[in-house]
Amino acid sequence: MLVYDLTNRGKKSKYEYLYQCLKEDILSGKLAEGEKMPSKRRLSEANGISIRTVMNAYEQLLMEGYLESRERSGYYVVSDFDSPLRYQKVEIKEASPEQDENWMVDFTANTTVYEKFPFSMWTKVMRQVLGDYNLHLMKRGEFLGSPELRYEIAKYLYHNRGMVVSPDCIVIGTGIEYLYSKLIGLLPANAVYAVENPGYRKIRLIYEDLGVKWTWTSMSKDGIHMGSLRKSGATVVHTSPEHHYPLGTVMTARRRQELLKWLEESADHYIIEDDYDCEFRYSGHAIPALYGLDASQRVIYMNTFSKTLSPGIRISYMVLPPKLLEQYVNSANFFSNTSSNLEQHTLAAFLRDGYFDRHLNRMRRYYLSQGEKLKNAIQMTPTIPAEEILGMETGTHILVKLKTKLSDKEIKLRARMKGINLCCLSEFCIGEKELYWHVLVLNYSGLEESHMLEVAGVLGEIFV
Repeated sequence: MLVYDLTNRGKKSKYEYLYQCLKEDILSGKLAEGEKMPSKRRLSEANGISIRTVMNAYEQLLMEGYLESRERSGYYVVSDFDSPLRYQKVEIKEASPEQDENWMVDFTANTTVYEKFPFSMWTKVMRQVLGDYNLHLMKRGEFLGSPELRYEIAKYLYHNRGMVVSPDCIVIGTGIEYLYSKLIGLLPANAVYAVENPGYRKIRLIYEDLGVKWTWTSMSKDGIHMGSLRKSGATVVHTSPEHHYPLGTVMTARRRQELLKWLEESADHYIIEDDYDCEFRYSGHAIPALYGLDASQRVIYMNTFSKTLSPGIRISYMVLPPKLLEQYVNSANFFSNTSSNLEQHTLAAFLRDGYFDRHLNRMRRYYLSQGEKLKNAIQMTPTIPAEEILGMETGTHILVKLKTKLSDKEIKLRARMKGINLCCLSEFCIGEKELYWHVLVLNYSGLEESHMLEVAGVLGEIFV
């Protein structure tokens, strides 16, 4: 019911003030297009005014075109009323959309397989947490994040990444983007940030949004090209040594040592180690993280549960060296933690009770099988001019090197006409694009097994 404070009407009559209030609600969209107005009797009773006052206000709005009268039905807000003040629905186009139903297949969607999320176990653990923690979940969260979750993450990093980390050095946050905004405030104001080229495009978008100076460094088969890094003039480098996206390479032990030597050359040098999908390695053993090898204490380790569990669970974390941690605590301890207490405690129990490890083991088997099946489907399709297929050892995408005269732009256009959305490796480059022409980046995590041969056949039609 519409209730207005008529005591604030000043020198206006009740009719004039009611008319003004109703008109403003129509213009603002609070009274929606096509919405039926309250009856004159109900509105008069709700506001303690006469039916005549309401009728006069309605008649004025009717005369000005804000309302329409329908026989034996009442008054309605005019549905085609046009005003610049009316609330408008804003359509937002995401920069990296999820799977588009119009595509036969979307090889650009590097997402988790939502159907594989362990809903029953997650729900069981969440119910247990609700019972165990009760009112504690309603309180303001710890500044750095749940102590229980930070303890479980520290244990996980020790057993899986060779990192000896105090839980007090771990900072929990809602997504890598949020953590980056906090981290950049800790690093030197005149820092120059280097991104890998080719590399994950979102990182340089974050840098641009945060207004920092950035450049790029070339890649080699062993990882970051050290000569290029030194020439770039960068003081902070972002890298994914365990699994580079999109090249899929694993930085060699020798290159890691060279990068750590670069780190020690200046007190202003820092490394941001992004380990976003290090869990998906299908052969051999993971090389210990740079953070665990760093003697200078200027490596910042970052990871997220978006890839291993779901992007809907907005929990990421960074491990800060002691000096940066002290700076962070002293400068930003008035912030509340941005992740919900319920989800943090649930994830802590999920890690502690072994559910996370079991889920990861299932997903490794699933992704390995998916990658092998896609590779086989491509190899069985003679019309796909594949010279080499790379990236089977880690991650959830493969690279397909092509022998073709078609440009990358022509390949993408022909693919779109066939209902296939794909990316070429050159699209991940800032410079040196010609070094990476004719290479497809195929994310297969969400590809249905039953469609693989069909998809490969359609993909082959592009080159006929």
